[in-house]
Order: sequence, then structure tokens, then C-alpha cells
Amino acid sequence: MPAEVIINDGNFRKFLNENVDGEPVSYGCVRRDHGIQPPPMQAVEFPLIPRSEWSDRIKGMVATQSRLSDLRLYGNNGGVIPSLNQNGQGYCWAYSTTMAVMMMRAKANAAYVPLSAHAVACKIKNFQDEGAWGALSQEFITKNGVPPQSKWPQGSMSRSYDNDETWAEAKKYRITKGFVDLDRPVYDRNLSFAQVMTLLMNRIPVVADFMWWGHSVCLLDPVEIEPGSFGVRLINSWGDSWSDRGMGVLQGDKAVPDNATAPMIVLA
Repeated sequence: MPAEVIINDGNFRKFLNENVDGEPVSYGCVRRDHGIQPPPMQAVEFPLIPRSEWSDRIKGMVATQSRLSDLRLYGNNGGVIPSLNQNGQGYCWAYSTTMAVMMMRAKANAAYVPLSAHAVACKIKNFQDEGAWGALSQEFITKNGVPPQSKWPQGSMSRSYDNDETWAEAKKYRITKGFVDLDRPVYDRNLSFAQVMTLLMNRIPVVADFMWWGHSVCLLDPVEIEPGSFGVRLINSWGDSWSDRGMGVLQGDKAVPDNATAPMIVLA
């Protein structure tokens, strides 16, 4: 099993044009020029876990195997949750939110149901292969839900699946409340790093966009890489053969999202 990659300021460039299983991967997060558009500020307020407590809390989560990554790998109600695969389209921004919904359902002890991020992206972009931001897909799933792959297979761009039956089923898999400011444009919704860490320590997955990567991913765990150096564990949308079963770690500045939202409650 491959070792889990740790991406930081010293090595991030080699991850910008990756190949997985011999094939180039797709990204899809629309980059913003912060020289023209200032970075978004945090968009919501909630109590933070003090940084002085992070180390002990993370150690406790590791010792009790109570992280979202533990739930994903050792599971409940269905066992291992495979990572998703965006299948060559630039739809990472829909895959990040879809995985967050799946993880919230697992946390609620709901039966494992693989969901179709391609359905969300195809509907939003009228079946065009276009990039966006995670907050756009979170907004869509809040309103419309995301269908299971039994109704819309992973990776499919066939319009035949876009029907009333599919979207009636999708309503069963909706975000009903989230950590997001709906008054801001979707490209300007964000959480601070302290907020991200607080949510992850409360086992709430975060939908995170990284402009340096041009990529949107689902964050699962807070990580202490070395004493006093914190990062985040992500689950990618390039299949389980990337890194360690689809998961890697972002460290330092590379762990700070440029846009971030999170589900608070999902239907389970």
C-alpha cells in the first residue's frame, strides 16, 4: 500500500501535474487572481477550539480511532467507503461536496450509498466540462440533493439519467444546513483555518478549494505532522490508487483553503 503523501511548501510543485495509474488526472477548481479579487474572508461565526488544545485533541482522536478517516476505512453499516473518481472531467468541485455528504451520512450511521457527483456537475453546467467552486455544488445539493450512483452512474455524462425519477431519489440525499454564508457569491465563501480545524475536530468534513492546486477536495481529519505543525487530511477524487487509499495530507500554507464550506446536517 503506498505511503500517504504529505504536500507542503517544499514539494507542492510536483503535485501540480500528476498522473494516477499512468493517466493524467483532472482538476476543475477555477483559480482566482487574488491581485484582482482579494482572498475571501471567513463567512460565518461559531466557537473555535483553542489552538492550545489542538495537539491533545488530535492525539485523542488517533488513540480512539474516531477520525472521519477511521470511519471511512473501518466503517460502520457497510464498511470501507471507496474514494470517488471524477473520471477525466474537471468536476472536482462537485466531488468534494458529494464525498462530504457521504461522510456525514456515515457519521450518522446511515447505510453506505455511493452518490453521483457527476449528476450534480452535469446539471449545474448543462453537461459541459467546466470548472467551478465547491460552494456551488453545496448550494445545489442543499436545494436538490445528489442522486445515488444506481440512478446516475459515476462518471457518466449521459442525459438519459437526467429524469424525474433520478431527482426524486436525489432528494433523499440533501444537505439541510451548512456552515456557509449564502449572502456571499459562491466564489467568495470561506472558513478560516482555525474554523476548518475546529470542524474537523468535531468530525465534520470540509469542502475546500485550493487555488495553488486548482483543485477542490473533501477534508476529513486534523493532523499534527510534527509537534506544533498542523495540517489536514483530505480524501481526493482520483480513486483509491492515489496516495494512501485516496487520502493525503496538506501541511503549512498548503493546508489553508482559499474557499471553504461545510455541511452541518444531511438527511440520513
